[in-house]
Amino acid sequence: MILHIHGDLNPYYAQTLCLIYFPGSKFGEDEVEADGVPIVDIFVEDRADGIYSRAVIRVGEKRAEADCFVPFSELFPRDRVRKMASGHAVTLAAKDFFGYISPWGLLTGVRPAKVAAQYLESGYGVMKTRKLLTGEYFLNPKKAYLATSVAQTELKLTRGKGDDLCSVYISIPFCPTRCAYCSFISASHRMLKILDDYLALLVEDVKSTFALIRDLGKTVASVYIGGGTPTTLDAQGLETLLAAVAESTDVTALEEFTLEAGRPDTITAEKLEIARRYGVTRISVNPQTLSDEVLGNIGRRHTAADFYRAYEIAAASGIKDINTDLIVGLPGDDFKTFSHTLDEIVALDPSNITVHTFCFKRAADMSKKQGTAFVPDVQSAAKCIQYSQLTLPGAQYKPYYMYRQKNAVGNLENVGYAKPGSACMYNIYMMEEMHSIFGIGAGAVTKLVEHTGGAPRMKRIFAPKYPYEYLRDIEKLRAGDRDAGIPSYADKVHAFFRAGEQEKA
Repeated sequence: MILHIHGDLNPYYAQTLCLIYFPGSKFGEDEVEADGVPIVDIFVEDRADGIYSRAVIRVGEKRAEADCFVPFSELFPRDRVRKMASGHAVTLAAKDFFGYISPWGLLTGVRPAKVAAQYLESGYGVMKTRKLLTGEYFLNPKKAYLATSVAQTELKLTRGKGDDLCSVYISIPFCPTRCAYCSFISASHRMLKILDDYLALLVEDVKSTFALIRDLGKTVASVYIGGGTPTTLDAQGLETLLAAVAESTDVTALEEFTLEAGRPDTITAEKLEIARRYGVTRISVNPQTLSDEVLGNIGRRHTAADFYRAYEIAAASGIKDINTDLIVGLPGDDFKTFSHTLDEIVALDPSNITVHTFCFKRAADMSKKQGTAFVPDVQSAAKCIQYSQLTLPGAQYKPYYMYRQKNAVGNLENVGYAKPGSACMYNIYMMEEMHSIFGIGAGAVTKLVEHTGGAPRMKRIFAPKYPYEYLRDIEKLRAGDRDAGIPSYADKVHAFFRAGEQEKA
């Protein structure tokens, strides 16, 4: 499609607005006007007391336009007001053009609960916050209720948590096989031969990172081992990794210690006994669906029966919390199969259930039958999401964190639900950027966060992306090269926090 921005507006934000109504569109500079090519013009004008914006949507002879003025406010910075004005204009023009408004209105960000939290923290009540989300941001009332509920829970759970806390993410980017829908960094098949070498380097990385955290004077709140599928490690390898963590920090003092077991076909009683012995308090056993036909469609190498077997092992392991992941909108899935899956999972009574929405981009790449790309059923997916949001609270599961992804089916959301007292704090810390997350392993990202008043300071440090790159490069990246003026990982971290101390002074 063709996007013209007239005035000062972040191009990425403008593109995300367009993608709400034109999902999957590309914004190539060489695109030319032609029949059927969508054209969107967004005009933005700074005025003394606010921001004025006008949007025009054209496809062939069809045309719609709308404008909006948003006054400046003490609650939001100028850039937020600019986004609100242009978002209003595009949303109203899209309503005229398509005849509907997206359930999430003009919110395009990954963290929709963040807007609700800002209102709540500024003294707005729950009802007024919901009213503002529906009136000012055009959210569907159900989405406004969800965002406000998640924000309330997050604020309650994180109250009193300071900058002295941090979390650690450890990456095991390996799987026995690769699922057809997966876009995560994950090595499988022949790449598994480097797993032992990877683990040896990872253990040293774990030890040095925890030593750095101690040097900074920070307290580790949570440790999350993810992937990939960490239980791709055999029992001996898993014990080696968990022992390194236990030697590096007091695991009994952690708020939580998570092992993303994930694939049922990698879970054994021996592995979970080792996990429990080394202090793991949370595991995930992820069926995605309990339809064997759908599991086959997405390339999962296990059956529903394998999931039940793995869940029984997890339930008997003595590990406190079990999460199960489900995905809405998978190829071959529909309301009947999803509702059956959800009802069966609720009957098992795990402490956490996370409901994800399938990403359209992954679907388009993954499933081709007779040369025809898989096209998701948006109405069915929306019905499934609605069913989960009605069913789970009735079974005492409360939504506690939420995020959205670009190109998700129907612009729908991913929501984590938890029984009272069992929310995964790492998910909240990571999603809401509450404190620093130290990433260890291939594909991991260290996100340094410091709150100094106003918007938090942040810096990202990327580890080598793929396992073979990690094996090749991690030692020199960690060490740096002082002669060449290349700072080490520790130097970068210390420099970030020194700058924060200087700012406070």
